[in-house]
Amino acid sequence: MRRAILIKGSAVVLAIWPASTSMARDVRLSPDQVSQLEIKVEAVRPASFELVAILPATVVRPPNAHIVATAPYAGTVTQVLVLPGQQVSAGELIARVSSRDLLEAQSQLAQAQAELQNAQAIARRLRTLANKQLKSEFLADEAEAQVAKVQSVVDRHKMTLELNGIVAGEGGQYAIPAMQNGTVAQIDVMPGDKIESMAAVVSLDSNEDLWAEVQVPASVVAKIKPGDAVKLPDGDEGRVLSVGTVLDVKTRSAIMYVELPKAAPYLPGEMISLSLMRAVTAQGFSVPARAVARIDNQVMVFVRTENGFKAQPVDLLAKSQSFATISGNLPADAQVASSGIPQLEQLLAGN
Repeated sequence: MRRAILIKGSAVVLAIWPASTSMARDVRLSPDQVSQLEIKVEAVRPASFELVAILPATVVRPPNAHIVATAPYAGTVTQVLVLPGQQVSAGELIARVSSRDLLEAQSQLAQAQAELQNAQAIARRLRTLANKQLKSEFLADEAEAQVAKVQSVVDRHKMTLELNGIVAGEGGQYAIPAMQNGTVAQIDVMPGDKIESMAAVVSLDSNEDLWAEVQVPASVVAKIKPGDAVKLPDGDEGRVLSVGTVLDVKTRSAIMYVELPKAAPYLPGEMISLSLMRAVTAQGFSVPARAVARIDNQVMVFVRTENGFKAQPVDLLAKSQSFATISGNLPADAQVASSGIPQLEQLLAGN
């Protein structure tokens, strides 16, 4: 039976033909009525991917992009010369440290250099006398070997004073430079802090790339592989880089890393939700999630027709907060209602 329904104070007759729940049913609406009901439509797109799971993730920098500047000598931090988020260039000083250990190392170098000068003088004198056959060649060779030995000690002390490219000053003071261009991600010390040898001082990010670290349940691990697509909350798409094959004893999950798009609007440490996708094994369509309705225990979408909409039964393959993957008897150029679904459901029910 046809029913008359009042829309926004105007008497408008809407013809509804009920049908069995297994068949498409029509809701006749004129363009004006569609506009009054504020029903929007969106095109159906062939789906190349289907949803596997929606999982929480933590945004991180790639491990190879995170660089830590360390203090090669224990001491006390006297200055921190940078701020979080600051861009720094290779060689730019980022912190200063006062170190008794450095002072001792400088003293040891000075002592070794003095010993080297003395050994060189002795070796030259013995070589001269040996050439004049006033001393044995053996003594000259032994003196020159001693020079080489002391030289190696001097070289070793010099290398320790150049660890991490530090700029050593007088009185045990030294400055720590940035090893390469980057952005200050974290400052690990403050002026006045006492630090151990090789302690982290400042952390740098050498590029702006972002990854997501995901704990994947055991039931999902076998369903994904490197290269699979990942949908982000803003609609952009990422890519699975790796999936762990060993489960954590406590969480019973494997670690997966996802590469996020360039200039993704996230910050390291931010929590986001990722929709894990995989290639569909059957012909499917992608529609907005809000376009899918459940009527009489059957999944349906409202397909736009010349005379209004047709409630078309479909199979729901997967669904996330923003989109759904369906299969069914839909033309390739179909458009479905993406808003006003409650109104269409009421009209279909004849209320």
